Amino acid sequence: MGKKSQDFYKNPDKYLVKLEKKISKYNKSLDTKLLKSAYYFSFNRHLFQLRDSGDPYAYHPYEVAKILAELKFDIKSIVTALLHDTVEDGVATNCEIESSFGKEISNLVESVTKLSKLQLPDKEVREASNFSKFIIAISKDIRVLLIKLADRLHNMRTIGFVKDKKRKIKIAKETLEVYAPLAGRVGFQIMREELETLSFKQTNPVAYQSLNKRINYLNNKNKNFVSDTIKNIKKILSNDFKNIEVSGRQKKIYSTWKKMQNKSIALEKVSDIYAFRIITQTKNDCYKVLGKVHMTWSMVPERFKDFISTPKPNGYASIHTTIIGPEGIQMELQIRSMEMHKIADYGVASHWIYKNLGNNYSKKEIKESNKWFQDVIEIINVAGGPRELMEHSRIDMYSDNVFCFTPKGDVISLVKGSSALDFAYAIHSTLGDKTIGVKINGNLSPISEVVSNGDQIEVLISKGQKPQPNWLSFCITGKARSQIRKSLRDHEQDEFEKLGKEILKKILLDINKSATKKTLSMLISIFNYETYRSFYIALGRGEINSNLILETFMPKVTENGKKTKKAKNSLPIIGLTRGQAVNFADCCNPLPGENIVGILTEKKGISVHLINCSVLDRFINFPELWYELTWDTKSGEYLQTARISLTVQNKVGSFNKITNCISKLNSNIVDIKINKREEDFFYMDVDVQVTDSKHFNDLFVSLKLEDAIYKIKRV
Repeated sequence: MGKKSQDFYKNPDKYLVKLEKKISKYNKSLDTKLLKSAYYFSFNRHLFQLRDSGDPYAYHPYEVAKILAELKFDIKSIVTALLHDTVEDGVATNCEIESSFGKEISNLVESVTKLSKLQLPDKEVREASNFSKFIIAISKDIRVLLIKLADRLHNMRTIGFVKDKKRKIKIAKETLEVYAPLAGRVGFQIMREELETLSFKQTNPVAYQSLNKRINYLNNKNKNFVSDTIKNIKKILSNDFKNIEVSGRQKKIYSTWKKMQNKSIALEKVSDIYAFRIITQTKNDCYKVLGKVHMTWSMVPERFKDFISTPKPNGYASIHTTIIGPEGIQMELQIRSMEMHKIADYGVASHWIYKNLGNNYSKKEIKESNKWFQDVIEIINVAGGPRELMEHSRIDMYSDNVFCFTPKGDVISLVKGSSALDFAYAIHSTLGDKTIGVKINGNLSPISEVVSNGDQIEVLISKGQKPQPNWLSFCITGKARSQIRKSLRDHEQDEFEKLGKEILKKILLDINKSATKKTLSMLISIFNYETYRSFYIALGRGEINSNLILETFMPKVTENGKKTKKAKNSLPIIGLTRGQAVNFADCCNPLPGENIVGILTEKKGISVHLINCSVLDRFINFPELWYELTWDTKSGEYLQTARISLTVQNKVGSFNKITNCISKLNSNIVDIKINKREEDFFYMDVDVQVTDSKHFNDLFVSLKLEDAIYKIKRV
């Protein structure tokens, strides 16, 4: 237990006073009674709990609350931070929280608790499911994410005390891949940078130490560079501009590392490690300062970005330029107004931090400044599966942006590399579905055209247009791809429903029956479907064997005249439902005992493949077609056909040796095909029946030992 945490344990009043003073500096109407009540509620409920560091557990929520106070958060967020672990650890209930602190705080605590319980494991499907819950919880109140980020930040600051190395790496990796990008997405750059640095130190310690050593070397080499440059900039601007602020810093280690990776820069070549910021009073002054700077120092071509005229989706606005500064050292300059600066550092949090929205902040205003979250909610609603969800949301979370305009002048933010069709879907999903062409800057262009910054785009539509499968080859935004796939699925299911109705009509017509409501209700009950539509779709796709429908109405009759029981699925496979049409793939001919997977194929039902079958590569982007299957080892003996390709010596007795070998191992020859005959050899395929993979392997080895066989392989 550290000295500070020991003191916290012995003198809790002292730390409450510190927290009160910190909050009172920016919140003159602080509800001290509420703060004190939450502080001691947390302290007493966590009284006998310890963290990995040996510190009293109550010290953690205190530190999280302190982080939020340093960022000037509203009192209800800070109270939630104090209480956020009480429900999760089982030392309090939601009812207690609501009774003592009100509904709003109770809802915040409950949402943060739910996020804490969500695991983000390596398995993509589970990860996607949790990620969707994560985003939905955040979308209800963005403070949930901000509190969770502060919670994660303190956990990362104390991660050195975690003894389990695997757990430590998992936490750091999760922080780097999920929490840090989310912090950036809502504009919380201060927190993003610290999370990245702390995570990078754990996930890649060798790279961290090497880069840190290089940066220290450059800092020692250019000891007064930052302070001297600040003086130079102020001197150049002081005559023309009043009340400007100039600051400089070393760039964060992780952003430098990413630049090295993206641009393949060797460690010894790293030199661009300094960034300077000029804060003006007005937006107009930003452009005037830019002109003055470029008149004084040479700019680096292609390193200029104007995020004032086209802000980022999270509200970030600033001018970025890179110049060749004193001593020939490259340095990045950011120029922005004070209002822009507040949003740049704190993102959506600035909506109540700086505008005093406090308890009455506008949820609508916050949601509008975080359109990305709402786009992900839309993707969740239309995604065809977990893998699709992760693919689409990750694309949009990590990518850079371009900004285009509608004919009315509205700005549309898109992922870099987006097509004109992505633009249409960004405006509205229905508009995207009906798009037949576009005009880019007044010129007719294909919908696949990649758009550029500043393009003005007019979308041309037709009521008869429908999304096409090839659209997926050039659309890259999550919103567009998920909507296209949904539309294609809906259209495909409509077609399968029509086909299913026709199939059932024909089956019933053959036995003089009609598709009455009673008949349909019986069928969906027998085959375990919830709706008529889902039953028809399954029948149309080949998931239901039409022969089983016939057996439902006309059971088979034995020789003695007794009805047989309705056929069950005779295949020894777990993972199929009653009535599903099944076939074994000719490409790999799987055998009982081997690892298998099912692929739903049009009109053929489930096709069973070996797990390593090369044909499966065709379905890698269609996870909804995959079925997890295993052999049922308890179902008794089952004969399956396997094919063997043989190169056999062309002499008397060779064929007899082969048939005798197969017979001795209790296998039956189903078919023989002579493919080619030469003077010395003939080539043949033999189909044999075996019980499982072991039986086949025994047979294969025995045949391989026969001197009449020159070459053997499984087909």
